[in-house]
Order: sequence, then C-alpha cells, then structure tokens
Amino acid sequence: MNRTEVLPGVWHLEEDYRVYCTLVQGETLALLWDTGQGRTDLAAYVAQQVPTPCLVLNSHGHSDHIGGNFRFPQVYAHRGDWPLLAAYARLTGRETPVCPLEPGQSFALGGRRAEVISLAGHTKGSVGLLLAGEGFFLAGDGLNQTLLLLGAEAAPLSQLRQTLEAVLRLPFAHYLSSHAPHPLPKAQVAVHLHHLDQLRLEDPSRPGPYGPRVCRSQYREQGSRSVLLIDRGLVGEENCLP
Repeated sequence: MNRTEVLPGVWHLEEDYRVYCTLVQGETLALLWDTGQGRTDLAAYVAQQVPTPCLVLNSHGHSDHIGGNFRFPQVYAHRGDWPLLAAYARLTGRETPVCPLEPGQSFALGGRRAEVISLAGHTKGSVGLLLAGEGFFLAGDGLNQTLLLLGAEAAPLSQLRQTLEAVLRLPFAHYLSSHAPHPLPKAQVAVHLHHLDQLRLEDPSRPGPYGPRVCRSQYREQGSRSVLLIDRGLVGEENCLP
C-alpha cells in the first residue's frame, strides 16, 4: 500500500495502480473516502492505522471505488448512485448495507469537519468532501483532469457546468482526485469550465474500453490541460466532428 500524507492526518492511499482512496483522521473519528477495487483488505489496513472508529464513504458508485465495500459493515453513498452499488452487489454476490450521503451533510471528526458537496457530472450521485477551514477538497472522480461522462449514470453537460460553477465558489485551494497521486490546484476546475465553452468533439484515436460511443475533446490553457470523454448520447451525433 503506497501512501502519501497530503495534510496532517490526511493520507492518499494507492490501493491499486492509479486508483486512490483517502484516509482522514480526526481526534475522535476517522473517515475512509472510497474503498478501491477490493484487491487490498482496506478494513484490516485501516484497523491497524487509526485509533478511532472509522466511517466509510463512497465518492460515487463505479466499481473501482466501491470494490472493497464488502469488507466493511456499512458504507455511505449518494442515493443517485445506489443503483450502481446494487448492480455491483448482484454481479459479485457481495452486498453491504448503504446509508444515505446527501449534499449539506457534515461529519464532525474531532478537530476537523468534512462537508458533503454535490459533484454531479461524472455520475448523477457523485459527491465531494470539503475539509472545512482547511482549504482542501476531496473530489473522487468528479474533477479528474480527464473527465468522463459515460453511460446512463452520467449527468448532462448542463449539470456539469452547474457543478463546476458551484465548486469554484467553495473555499479551498487544492483538491485530491481519485486517479492522481498528488493534489491539484483549484485553477484546474476553472480550466474544465472554460473547456465547456470551447468543446471540439471528435472520435478518440484510441477509444479503449469505451468503444465507438465516445466523443473526445481537449483544451489547454496557460499550461493546464482538460480532457473530456463524453457519451455521444449526451451531446448528439451531430455535435461530434467526422
């Protein structure tokens, strides 16, 4: 398990190659943000690392972030992604009780507080965690440098725009995404927002596992880069370049 302490008591954990979870320790309570693909026994690892009880929260419902849920007695997730959790439980035969995780909800950890923020876009139920007063944000896949809006679980581009605008108003300077090893500057969010005004959608040169349903757009701004992979159904075939 590779881990990096990004703030005092906040560790970014590489559960599998380029798949990260985050462990936040307060004085009386800890919080595990995502459970990875389930290849590592995170429950045992957390039990060795933290001296307090630990809550488990899912940033969204994709399998590479909920795969280890079965190792814990319960998890929190946004209701918008409960169908994804249920589908994964049917596929694996591993079901974990799920508690609702709603924007505006907060968790007092003792000496620090985590506030739930909507990040609808990547999925309709994507959420982030603002570490109040610490200038730091946990974003899951909602603000990756490459944003994916694929499948029925993705929100439309109009919702992504609303999400990015709201995030820019939040009081933080840096954030963690679930597929990047180090914190990213808040300015990356603005780059994504500006990208939405400069979309140039085309077929990706290597569509990978997403197949022909994907359009790709790239945007650069003052040394920063934003990439969007978008389901054709969210933008319409006529908006994709031949």
